[in-house]
Amino acid sequence: MIIEKILSRVDDHSRSMQERLFSFFPHIGLCTLLVVIIVAIIVKDDILNIIAMSVCFVVFLTITLVSSKARKIRVGTTLIALLLVLVLLPFAFIFGGSIYGGSPAWYVFGFAYIGITVEGKRKYVLMALAVASAAVAYYIAYTYPELVAHHSEKAAYFDSFSSIILVSILIVAMVLFENKIYIHENSLIEKQRKEIEDLSEVRNKFFSNMSHEIRTPIDSIIGFNELTLREDISEEVLENSQNIRSASKLLLSLINDVLDLSKLEAGMMEIVPVDYDSVGLLSETINLVWENATRKGLAFYVEVDPDIPTRLLGDDTRIEQILINILENAIKYTNEGSVSLSVTCNRVADRQAEMIYTVEDTGIGIKRDNLPFIFDEYKRIDMANSKEIIGTGLGLTIAKQLVDQMNGEILVNSVYTKGSTFVVKIPQEIMVEKPVGNLSLDEIRKREEKQFYRQSFEAPSARLLIVDDNQMNRVVTAKLLRDTKMIIDTESSGPLCLERCANTHYDAIFLDQEMPEMDGIECLRLIRSQIGGMCRETPVVVMTAHSSAEDQAKFRMAGFDGYLLKPLNGEMLENTLLRILPAELVHRTSPTYIDPSEQRRGRKDKVPILITSESVCDLPKEVLDKIRIPLIHYYIKNKNGVFLDGIEAETDGVLEYMEEGDGMDLRVETPTPDDYEDFFAMHLSDATNIIHIAMSSKAGDAYKNAVIGASAFDNVTVIDSEHVSSGIGLLVMEAEQIAESGKDLESCIKAINKAKKKIHTSFLINDTNYLVRLGRVSPKFRGISRIFMIRPSIIFKEGVGRLDKILYGPTDGTRVRYIQMQLDKGQNIDKSVLFITHSSLSPYELDDVRRYVGNNMLFDKIYIQKESAAMAAIHGKGAFGLLYKIKEE
Repeated sequence: MIIEKILSRVDDHSRSMQERLFSFFPHIGLCTLLVVIIVAIIVKDDILNIIAMSVCFVVFLTITLVSSKARKIRVGTTLIALLLVLVLLPFAFIFGGSIYGGSPAWYVFGFAYIGITVEGKRKYVLMALAVASAAVAYYIAYTYPELVAHHSEKAAYFDSFSSIILVSILIVAMVLFENKIYIHENSLIEKQRKEIEDLSEVRNKFFSNMSHEIRTPIDSIIGFNELTLREDISEEVLENSQNIRSASKLLLSLINDVLDLSKLEAGMMEIVPVDYDSVGLLSETINLVWENATRKGLAFYVEVDPDIPTRLLGDDTRIEQILINILENAIKYTNEGSVSLSVTCNRVADRQAEMIYTVEDTGIGIKRDNLPFIFDEYKRIDMANSKEIIGTGLGLTIAKQLVDQMNGEILVNSVYTKGSTFVVKIPQEIMVEKPVGNLSLDEIRKREEKQFYRQSFEAPSARLLIVDDNQMNRVVTAKLLRDTKMIIDTESSGPLCLERCANTHYDAIFLDQEMPEMDGIECLRLIRSQIGGMCRETPVVVMTAHSSAEDQAKFRMAGFDGYLLKPLNGEMLENTLLRILPAELVHRTSPTYIDPSEQRRGRKDKVPILITSESVCDLPKEVLDKIRIPLIHYYIKNKNGVFLDGIEAETDGVLEYMEEGDGMDLRVETPTPDDYEDFFAMHLSDATNIIHIAMSSKAGDAYKNAVIGASAFDNVTVIDSEHVSSGIGLLVMEAEQIAESGKDLESCIKAINKAKKKIHTSFLINDTNYLVRLGRVSPKFRGISRIFMIRPSIIFKEGVGRLDKILYGPTDGTRVRYIQMQLDKGQNIDKSVLFITHSSLSPYELDDVRRYVGNNMLFDKIYIQKESAAMAAIHGKGAFGLLYKIKEE
């Protein structure tokens, strides 16, 4: 009955970990103490020692029962530890034969008990008291031997032997019990994590389906409206059509808000910098919100700094989304007065600018107490004044997270009942220095209207098949392409598409993904394998409303030749066709959309030195786009085929494949010498010399193959990075700066070889299963690692990944110790940049890792980077590393 009660407390997850440990250890200790008392009586120990132990037994039992009942566990563990180290152990030492008995072994048990059961600063205080107690006891026994109760030789041996056995059993039992609890807790955490992931997957699937269902009719609305805008229409019809376009885009913006929030929470949002027209972005943004402002009778003011550069490098789609969300929010909460947008530019460095967008309104304002909550999702901070306002409640949440992703800043200043001011600061790269000049609001608004449609090509001999189960979508897609004079057929399902393909050759096929009888992927598979089919080699482009990165990767792996995201427009359709149609069938006429102010730019001159690298360099897309480094991709090979790392094989997909037990056949293969030769040949058209940064020569064949490929050229140099993953990336970033400094080729090579010695690359491996599969460690080690929760830390030195430390214990504890070790190596760490590169950590785990790092050291810039599929296949699930530079001494 008592044992059942103890076990029920141990398994009670409503109790804290300390309570559950306390339910086990003191009872085991009491049983052991009872055995010790019996042994002392058998060996005829000193009567005072037996009495002292008996009294302590009663006291310990009383403390245990009272503490458990009152749930005062910290008090109970502290009192027991105090009595143990200050009374029982020294008393038993003096009156139990000192070193000629079992007392020294029991001191070991005392230290183990304190270490396992006591928490916080008390643990170290009690440890110190135990050391002092042992020191005093030994001193008394040595200095005043007459005070010690001596055993007979036989009793001393028996006491010592029995104490060693009992203490060993106790300590092993304590460690195994604590291990069991931690393993059980980790399994529960893993189960909860899986449930959260499943819920997130269900939610994302719902959002994806909702996106498809809503985008489909919007596709028709926008498409038919574009056809109207192409015609010679009156001013009134033109204005109506432009309003339809603006309303449709706003509706899309609302849909995207919901989808984007799920992407941001999952850490899957991608920032894609492009070269864009700064005034064109403002024109489209203002036209989208103008109608809502004028409908409410609000004055709308725009002030643009004439010194703003004409063209910038940034994610214009996301910047527009941020501005629309903030402007729409200002219009919603302003009933009278005005809303204004001010745009200025702060030059921070050569070709670098901080764009500052300021939105002011004369609305209801925000109470000071509510300011901390304005970026919370689904939060409406002033229900009394906003109950009639509609919207998702996500606009500001998404704006804040997008600004953070672009390394920007968003500030808020508000006076309740007077209005609010939002300031958004986003760093951008300057592409064209020419200033925009003085612009009026009308000029900005009409900038978008100046773009007009003109078909980009004619292909009267080309045949196109459009397959979509929605009739309006088929009609609008065909009409958007009517000026190209192509022969266009349409079908409503996969089976009808197959009938067409069996008898007619098409030069291109546009295939909808979501169809009732047969989806696009299945239809494509049957087209490719159709015996006697006329379109087995025809380029097939998927049309879909599913916009996630996983969906795009899925379509690529299925074998589609292109990807069209609904809603469609003429520019999108024609650009895709220009890419896939046979050149001999196409007669080019002009660009699809012309901006009269846009001048054709001449061909770019060759750069003196171009830095290239490999897909395993694990650099963020924003960095790659900024420094424009060409990458050659590794291969992921399994029983299903060979896939390009990062293009056809994504990190999560590879880890999931390995998790399902099919990982034994999975291999990471480096590009062949011929691949490298083709890669270098392609990029020598852009540069006089190439310096290629390869993965460590001792971590694979990449360096060797690159050297062979480079031997075909006199102006290609291959450098062994001596690192992997973002360690290569750090060297690539350093190499790009060295190349941009204007140094000659030999000086650059020398500087890069010196820089690679100042890079620190290390990883904490979470699951040794992957190392076993790769043959790195013995299968026996896997069993041991599971029992003791072993996690090896790997560090790269001179190109070789060596075992740094063996860490054991729960995941969080080992991560904390790993971070402390890597940031406390006595080195002069360069705090300008840190990479936290991981294979599959959740956003919550990454937040914890970032917090642990911040507790040890502050860095100017921290990149959170998911490993490439190739690196993740090597390091396994749950791995992460800290990679940074070391300063010059």
